[in-house]
Amino acid sequence: MTRLIACILTWLIWSVAAADQQYPFRVETRSIGQEHALVAVNDGPATITLSAQVKGENVGSDRNWPLVDVIKPHSSNQIARIFAAVPGAGYRFKTRYSHAFGDVTKVPDKAISYRLPFADGFHSTVGQAPNGEITTHTAPDSRYAVDFTMPENTPIVAARGGTVIDVKDNFSAGGPNPNLLDKANVITILHSDGSMALYVHLITNGARVQVGQVVQAGQLIGYSGNTGYSTGPHLHFALTRAKVKTDGTVASESIPVAFYAFQPPVRFEAKQNMAVMADYSNTGSPDFNSMPSKRVEMAERPILPPPLPVAETPGPAEPYVLAIHGQEVDVLEEIERHTGYPWWAWIGSIVACIVMLRLWAEFKATLRPEMAELSRDWKGSVYDPREFRGTKPPLDSRPQDWR
Repeated sequence: MTRLIACILTWLIWSVAAADQQYPFRVETRSIGQEHALVAVNDGPATITLSAQVKGENVGSDRNWPLVDVIKPHSSNQIARIFAAVPGAGYRFKTRYSHAFGDVTKVPDKAISYRLPFADGFHSTVGQAPNGEITTHTAPDSRYAVDFTMPENTPIVAARGGTVIDVKDNFSAGGPNPNLLDKANVITILHSDGSMALYVHLITNGARVQVGQVVQAGQLIGYSGNTGYSTGPHLHFALTRAKVKTDGTVASESIPVAFYAFQPPVRFEAKQNMAVMADYSNTGSPDFNSMPSKRVEMAERPILPPPLPVAETPGPAEPYVLAIHGQEVDVLEEIERHTGYPWWAWIGSIVACIVMLRLWAEFKATLRPEMAELSRDWKGSVYDPREFRGTKPPLDSRPQDWR
């Protein structure tokens, strides 16, 4: 029975991880003698800006709160010590933190120009841009973003060299549905000055880079698509930086971007309805409506064939469908379209929750009654010298996140 449960848990963990891979960053609370230490662990390739807060009773620390720290890639830093403000007395505390990609202490270089984020010879028309008619770029992280209209499968290249810190390319649904706002395929590249470039709405499984990979300007990174909240195939390009907001949380903030094209380079700002071409061999100007478009072969990834007619598309003989307003809707496809996760991931998550609740119930029965009572009264970390004098704090007094 134990082996069966272990196999089920392993499969469920794998399925959920495959559906949603989170960046490997966390803040741990570690017991050290009569104190606690807060340790930020960054196992990924991105620089992380962290904002943390502590509150409690009889709590002292070697840091002022809230604190803001920058955690380097692949590093583990002790960010604070927590101890009793009145020596010899017990203390208890709660922690919470917020983090985001980027280094809040760095100032992006405004003098840098970015190449157009699609392959040489391809052209596009600017859909949305700053100082134009804005329909969707209303959030702080998209204020200065630029939309380049283009057909799906257009080769997307790095506009500037840097390190790939985030890749999502498992989403398939796209359309003008607010439920798809956070379900667009995206590649994020971190630059040396702390700025980050986001390439959004890429085609499903269209990424050609991996997290941690160093890329150069003009290098192929993926293919355009129409995933997420979108009214049509295009590339959403945004330049951002990390920012600590007034409420203490860390978020991404959109910053202005300037592009260059032609040889010698001509610097320009994208404007709505401007026609642009990725030409880096000839002389020219940013307005090239009269220039003939030049198409290059996409040998590295063939164009996908059009889907088969509905009547000829292979599939189950009796699909799970619902009739909504007189139209038949595939239930499983609707689940993935609205949530961004396949049906098997949801079923796996539900079964995992049931199994974990059962295991937790069995484990809880083995806890000491006084510790069970303590966990109901306080969700945090506790040190009581009357109980633990002369010994290390028990392992089961570990902290929990303060939500």
